[in-house]
Amino acid sequence: MTTRHDHDHEDPSVHSFILSGREAVFGYHLAMFGMAEHRYQVVLGYDLPADIVDRYLKDRADHPESWHAVRNTEDMVLPPIGDGTVTEYPARLDRVTQTGNGEDRVWEPISGGFTARIQRVLTFRRFSEEDFPAHLTYLLYGAGDEAHLAHRLVKRPHYEQIITLRRVPSGVTAADLAGAVEVTLPSVPDGGHGGQPWTTRPLPDGSYPALLHRGPGSPVPITLDLGDERWWNITTLNS
Repeated sequence: MTTRHDHDHEDPSVHSFILSGREAVFGYHLAMFGMAEHRYQVVLGYDLPADIVDRYLKDRADHPESWHAVRNTEDMVLPPIGDGTVTEYPARLDRVTQTGNGEDRVWEPISGGFTARIQRVLTFRRFSEEDFPAHLTYLLYGAGDEAHLAHRLVKRPHYEQIITLRRVPSGVTAADLAGAVEVTLPSVPDGGHGGQPWTTRPLPDGSYPALLHRGPGSPVPITLDLGDERWWNITTLNS
């Protein structure tokens, strides 16, 4: 039976984390602006069982049109993950297939139950009343020779997007990737998009100049070479 916990009146719920990475596997929490328990942007580094990683990678190769997610099998709230008091939870592996901007989704369990262990929390942020940034802003994270981007969320109307880069940009360090640093794209405005949700991907080109924001110093110019998209959604996020 689900019980109510005192985390700003958040109900324990199901939370799906979209996977990216091969050698190191990361999970990105699917957020919802309209529900308190999902009003978080979270990126985790997972330590998943070897057989689950193998199944994820094989199924990803067999179903390139779909994405994959770790989904908890017992309802939970997210703040204990953010403060480090919860470092593992019971889960399953799902194949996720969606149409259009996320209007229809099919979640297919492709594993039995396992323990999802959290190796580290790269970012954990509860949404607040921020202004929209002037330019598109992403979180850059990864490990080794893999790097991923996740659009930094602010408020409605925004979009979720995860992209794996073709290569780690020159000038990006292992510490940058481990810290999910912010990068901005000066050539692409955000600014709230005129109050309307994005309905098409905002990055149609293969490469973009960007600025990496590492601490209080001057931003570092880098180049983002875009590879596979790991997720895109505007519907449930903005509901």
